[in-house]
Amino acid sequence: MVSLSVLTAVDTREETRRGHREKLAFRPVEVELGLALVGNGKVEGSARWASGGTCVTAEVKGPEATPAMAAGDAAAASGGDATTVTVKVIVRPVCGLAADREHELEDRIAKFVQSVLDRSCPPRTTVTVVVQILSEDGSLLACALNAAAVALLDAGVPLCGSPATVSIAMAQRAGSPADWVLLLEPDAREEAACEFVGTYAMLFASPGDGSGDRTQDNDNEKPSEDKGKGSMESEIVHMSCNGRATGDGTLLALSAAEKASEQMLAFMRSLFV
Repeated sequence: MVSLSVLTAVDTREETRRGHREKLAFRPVEVELGLALVGNGKVEGSARWASGGTCVTAEVKGPEATPAMAAGDAAAASGGDATTVTVKVIVRPVCGLAADREHELEDRIAKFVQSVLDRSCPPRTTVTVVVQILSEDGSLLACALNAAAVALLDAGVPLCGSPATVSIAMAQRAGSPADWVLLLEPDAREEAACEFVGTYAMLFASPGDGSGDRTQDNDNEKPSEDKGKGSMESEIVHMSCNGRATGDGTLLALSAAEKASEQMLAFMRSLFV
């Protein structure tokens, strides 16, 4: 098991939160890889990702021959495109049956996985990701996307870069509607109290690898500028927001997410050293 203690805050001037956490500091993170390998010859990987009170597992199977392709029906595979990889995602709640929320998570995770798959991934195949929610206390989507990312890497599925996801919440200061308080990795109580919650997945890759040709999971996304992190470049591959914020507030959240994702990337890379 690899654990990540509270990361250094991007800005530590604000008062602390529950657990004496700074406004822009990560919750403690624990990650365990290789939980469910069955040794059946297929490319598989799995991970358990715990961030504060939120914990999920992700299991990856594939790439496997798409059933429609095995039956000789090329048009039925990958929505009629025989050159792409089909991504299937199943999200299971803590208890009971999957509902609308789980199906929405499935759609977001599937689009995220599709956006980070490398073009070298065998066409006419299916990659299946199963996410089990074990406990929940805010920042669920970020936790699920990070779990899926490291499970894909554990499975050996080729990706076109290194993805890292963070969640940012914003609340307006009393008496100052233009002044926002930013919270990194909010818990459930903070999410309920904030006017805006955003989840941002960044993909870090070396320039010239062709990753910019991918379809991104957000209509308004555009590649971000190189932050000077060596030869690495980053772009947003997923952005989902709940609530409302001013234009300046939205840009502030995005800037904080970009900085925090660099820290998350460094941790995720340490898992595979």
